Amino acid sequence: MINYTKIAVGTDGSDSSLEAVRAAASLARVYDAELIIMSAWYAASGSLLNAPHSDVSSVPIVEEDVAEEHLRTAQGVAEEEGATRVELRKIAGAPAAALTKEVADLGVDLLVVGNKGVNTLTGRVFGNIPTEVVRNSTVNVMIVNTAQDRI
Repeated sequence: MINYTKIAVGTDGSDSSLEAVRAAASLARVYDAELIIMSAWYAASGSLLNAPHSDVSSVPIVEEDVAEEHLRTAQGVAEEEGATRVELRKIAGAPAAALTKEVADLGVDLLVVGNKGVNTLTGRVFGNIPTEVVRNSTVNVMIVNTAQDRI
């Protein structure tokens, strides 16, 4: 029988990531697990592969105080879902790499992420966080379908 004791979820403040937080919090409630909500912050941007279009060529900058805001919002969502043991963690670095490293360091059993970017052309060409997390994670990963029009 699978029994999760530590569940982690990443958030960037997007609606998609908050749906992932909601799912992770529900699982934490069901398994009576600790929920670790993480938000990556990084202070670097630049062109990806010298792409000519700036909208797909820059890595956004997420400041530490913005990550803190994302965590507070996500904590509210988690508490609405009944998660009782919630830890908030700001982690420095690019989101996918930072999440997988932190999860390994903390002994997490399950990592939950939203599917933002998985079904986009940009995500397929330049990569996306859920795919990178699955590719590099040493623990089980749950990808939450966060599409508003899902059936």
